[in-house]
Amino acid sequence: MTVQPGRPHREAQEHGSRFIPWAMSIGMHIGLVAIGMLVTWTVIIAQDDGVPERIKADFQSLQYQPVIDDDVEVLEATVNTPTPMATVPEPPAPDPIVDGSTLDLEDLLGTPEIPHGLLGTASESDFVIEFAGSRATNARRIVYVVDASGSLVSWMQIVLNELFKSLEQLDEQQQFAIIFFQQDRAVQVPPRNRMQKASDAARRRAIDWINEGDNVIPGYGSNPVAALEVAFDLHPEVIFLLSDSITGSGAYEVDQSQLLAALEELNPIRDEETGQRDVLLRCVQFLGEDEDPLGTMKRIAQRHGGEGGYRLFDRKAMGLED
Repeated sequence: MTVQPGRPHREAQEHGSRFIPWAMSIGMHIGLVAIGMLVTWTVIIAQDDGVPERIKADFQSLQYQPVIDDDVEVLEATVNTPTPMATVPEPPAPDPIVDGSTLDLEDLLGTPEIPHGLLGTASESDFVIEFAGSRATNARRIVYVVDASGSLVSWMQIVLNELFKSLEQLDEQQQFAIIFFQQDRAVQVPPRNRMQKASDAARRRAIDWINEGDNVIPGYGSNPVAALEVAFDLHPEVIFLLSDSITGSGAYEVDQSQLLAALEELNPIRDEETGQRDVLLRCVQFLGEDEDPLGTMKRIAQRHGGEGGYRLFDRKAMGLED
């Protein structure tokens, strides 16, 4: 058998070349492990200076403060409890004098104005009010507009008695105002330019003011327009209008067409289909001696009074005839 010179040497070289990649791989892995251990050791050394704070969630705590270890310093914040507001003393009972009348706080404030159309559906027995034979039901805001011209001198006390009886029917949930018209003026029973709650005290004050000597003295002619303007400004639901001759005579006479036009402007139709207006105008035609030749009150009632809007208050209704 012939041995080729140099063969063992070549075989050794081949075996050595096979182990070189393995050795390099092993060396690299050992190096990576060493680097990882070095980094980990460095981090541990850097964090070894103190005990880390441990925060525990405590959802039952009303103070919402974290619960921490006892060896960690706790900084407590002092919460200033708000100082209770000082109780505002009730204002002393007002003692305003309005046109000679002392009003209490309840009557001054009255009750909130109720927008039209938002009233409850009261039964017909609720808030029934009558004046000189004319009736309105389920009305909470009432204005009386009463003629105080010279033609009513002989009959004024009868008219006032009917007014006082009507006031006595009012409920405290209702509000009222009273306006007399004389010449071209609106004579308002205090308080002026507003409704007042129909309490016993308010009704009594109104009656006493009317009964005082010179507050309501019938005389002269009359023009009702100023009084009606004030009445509608109070946003009533019902106006009771009493007069013997609403257009008046002499220097203060008002033309019928002008009066009707003024009322159309003050109380326009809101629903063309039904003819509904904001305010019912209940007309009481007072007849002491003569009838109204123009029939103006009837025409007003036809346009603004609704069903039952016109009422004749004559001598028989006053009990002066059998």
